[in-house]
Amino acid sequence: MILKKTVITTLFAIAICQSASASGGDVTVADQFSAQVQQLKQQLAAMEVRHDAQIAALRNEDGDRWLTQQRADEIREIVKDVLADSESRSNLQGAEVTAGWNKGFMIASADGNFKMVVSGQIQSRFSYNYQPASNRTAGNQSPSDEYGFEMRRVKLGFEGNVLDPSWTYRVRFSFNQNAPIRQSPGRNQDTSNSAVLEEVVLRKNFGNGWTVRAGQWKSKFNYEESVSSSVQQFVERTLVGQYFKTGFIQGIELLYETANWRANVNYNDGGGDSNVGVVGTASASDNTAQWATAGRAELKLAGEWKQFSQMMSFRGSDDGMQIGAAYNWQRGGGNNQLNPGFVGNSDGMNISYNTDFNARLNGASFFASFLGNSFYSRPDGAAPVNSYGVVVQGGYFINNDVELAARWEWMNVSGGTTNVDSSPTPGSASAINAQHFSIYTIGATYYISKNAIKLAGDIGYVAGAVLFSNGLYNQAIAGADYRSDQTSDSSGQMVVRVQLQLLF
Repeated sequence: MILKKTVITTLFAIAICQSASASGGDVTVADQFSAQVQQLKQQLAAMEVRHDAQIAALRNEDGDRWLTQQRADEIREIVKDVLADSESRSNLQGAEVTAGWNKGFMIASADGNFKMVVSGQIQSRFSYNYQPASNRTAGNQSPSDEYGFEMRRVKLGFEGNVLDPSWTYRVRFSFNQNAPIRQSPGRNQDTSNSAVLEEVVLRKNFGNGWTVRAGQWKSKFNYEESVSSSVQQFVERTLVGQYFKTGFIQGIELLYETANWRANVNYNDGGGDSNVGVVGTASASDNTAQWATAGRAELKLAGEWKQFSQMMSFRGSDDGMQIGAAYNWQRGGGNNQLNPGFVGNSDGMNISYNTDFNARLNGASFFASFLGNSFYSRPDGAAPVNSYGVVVQGGYFINNDVELAARWEWMNVSGGTTNVDSSPTPGSASAINAQHFSIYTIGATYYISKNAIKLAGDIGYVAGAVLFSNGLYNQAIAGADYRSDQTSDSSGQMVVRVQLQLLF
C-alpha cells in the first residue's frame, strides 16, 4: 500500500512540473518539484531493496508456503507411497498387527488369532551354608562354611496362540548354573553352562471346561512345585518339596474345569524323566520309568482360581480358599536293580500322594500340605520304604510392600532293609535312607513392584539329619543351597539366602 501511494505521488509531482514549465511559470518552483521527484525516486529504490529482503526472509521462514501447487502435490504423493509401503511391511499377511506389553513383550494380529508373548525371569542370589564338622565323616574335605553368589534361575519363554485362541503353546528355556566341583591338581573348574528345554506345551481348549495338552510340563502333583518359582513366598521352595517333587514330565493330559472345581489326569514317561527320547531309554535294561500316571483334583471353596497361582496374598485381595489332592504312580526299569540316586526309575513301584489346603486373605496367606510315598515291589523282594512329609507356612504383609513369613517342614523315611545293596547306609546320600528331620525357616520380602521386582531373604535351620542329595525323582537339594549330611546323628545345618528377582 505504501509503495502504491509513493508511485502516485511521484507521477502527480511530475505532471505539475511539466505544467509549470509549459506555462512559463516560476522556474524556481519547477526546480523544487524536480528535486522532490528525484528524492522520491531514491526513496522508492530503497524501499524496493528492503521489500526484496523481507520477501527472501519470509521464504526462508515459511518454506513450504512458497512452494508451487505442483511441487506440493508431488510431495504429497511421495508421502502416501512411503506410508503405504510401511504399512505393507508391518505384517506378513497384510493385516494389522498390535504390539505392546502384557506380562511380557507381546505381538499379535488385530483379530487375536495369532499372538506371541516373550517373557523372562532372573534370580540373582547370595547364599551361605553352614554344616557342622560333626555332620561329616572323617576325611571329608568340604569346609563347614560355603558361601557366594549364584544365578539361581535365568529363564526365557515364549507363549501365545495360533489359528485361534483355543490353540495355545508355551516354550521355555532354562540356563543351568554350574554344579560346584572341588579343585584338585590337573582338574579345571567346570564352566559348561547350557540352555535346557524346560517346558514345551501344545494345548487345545475344546470349550465347556475341557482341555487337552501334550508335550513337556511341570507336573501338578505337588501344589508348591506347580506354583511358579517367580511367585514363591520364600527365596526357595521347601526341602520336603524337593524330596517328593516329580519335576517336569513328558506325556499327554486331559483337564476339566468348572467355576468351583477342576481336575487333570495324565499318562507320562515318569517323574523327572524330562528331555528324553524313546529309542534306547524305555527298555527293561535301562534305569528309566516304564510307565507313569499322575492326576490332581482341586475344590475352590471361596475366591477366584487366579488367587492360587501364587503363594502370597497382597493387601486389598479378596478372601479365597481351596483344598486339593494328587497322586503320581509309576513303574521303574525292569532290570532288578536299585538306582539309589533316582529311586523313581529303580526297578519297582512308587506311589506318591499329596493333600493340601490353601487360604488367601486380605494381606495374609496360609498353606499346609501332607505328602507321602511308598517304594514297593523292590528288587529281590526287599521290604517297602515309606516316606512322609509335612509343610506348613504362612505370610503377613506389615504394609503394602513388605511381607513377613514363617515355615515349618518335617520329614520321616522308614522301612527297607539294612542290606547295603538294597538300602544304602548313611553317607551314601539316598532318598531311601532312614532319616528324620525338621526345618524351621523365617523370611521377609520387599516387593518393589509386586513380583516383577522383589528383594527377598530367609534363614533356615535343620534339626536332624538330611541324608539324601537327590529326591525320589532325582531333584537335587543343592538348588535349595542345602548339603547332604553324612552321619545319622547330624543336626544344626543352617542356610541363609538373599535374592533379587526381575521378571520381564
